[in-house]
Amino acid sequence: MDDALLNSCTALYGTTVSEITALPGGHFALVYEYNLQGQDCILRIAPPSDEINLHSTRLVLEWLAFLGEHGGPVCPPIRSVQGNLVEALEYKGQTFLATACSKAPGVLAERIHPEEWSDELFQSLGRAIGSCHRIACLYAPPEASRRPTWEQVGTCFNPLEDLEGSEAFILEKRRLILEAIAGLPVSPECYGLAHLDLHFGNFFVDTARSQITLFDFDDCAYGWYVMDLAMLLFDVLVVYGGSEREQFGERFLEHLLRGYLSQKSLGAASAAQFPLFLKLLEIGLYIMLYRTDYPEESDGWAGKFMPGRQQRVESDIPYVDLDFESILKKAASLR
Repeated sequence: MDDALLNSCTALYGTTVSEITALPGGHFALVYEYNLQGQDCILRIAPPSDEINLHSTRLVLEWLAFLGEHGGPVCPPIRSVQGNLVEALEYKGQTFLATACSKAPGVLAERIHPEEWSDELFQSLGRAIGSCHRIACLYAPPEASRRPTWEQVGTCFNPLEDLEGSEAFILEKRRLILEAIAGLPVSPECYGLAHLDLHFGNFFVDTARSQITLFDFDDCAYGWYVMDLAMLLFDVLVVYGGSEREQFGERFLEHLLRGYLSQKSLGAASAAQFPLFLKLLEIGLYIMLYRTDYPEESDGWAGKFMPGRQQRVESDIPYVDLDFESILKKAASLR
């Protein structure tokens, strides 16, 4: 990062270059930590991008501010010294976006092996998501400030950039899933502003307090709330290394839903939505990964997910064989 640009960014957030520390892990933006009046904060500087612009970033931060004001489990955005949620800096003919937020307590969830998670932590995760979805039901921004719907943005559910040129059989499988999804009910109770990228790399866990803090809402869009729950189940079953996959998935989902239902209701029809969104994710991630090079024996995410995946998709094998209706009923009876 150019010193002049970094100086300008830090000044906008009441700090200096000498007082910030670069953090690893930023896949796109540059991320720094600093302390402001005793509070640990995160400064994020995003380079020019066609996907992340001033308008979309402002909409995301307005939603995060609303979540924070209503007690949502998020890192509330910190306004600049000029009172803005996002600052656009013009530098050498390009626009960089600077934002800041409070730092979340705990460790990144993906650093905790699934087998080390307790039932209480799974329930805490469910409560965090349920809280966000409950608050989403209250969120009614003007039309110009609304985030897009899920089929308008590129996510694992909807890999826009990778669809063209994909194998014909996989596109046909996806078309059939989309037809079924198109018939799902759309009501404020089941459909609203969701995270849509809620995997184990996008929340922190404070194990001492069983506290979950969600972050990285860049892909948030209007969709079915079940999509967030389905993605978590999907992800945890990829990284879970045990032999009893279905049993672990049932335990995870039961406690996730117990926590969720303590914050927000989930209609009985939602049980039938899980297989649809799990399959949509499976197809979407296959499309994103099948042309990439990865060592099949790798312990990485793709190395765990891809072996045998084409055959499973072609044969219409469920992503996981669970009785979702029974699990939802049990979770509801125990909360």
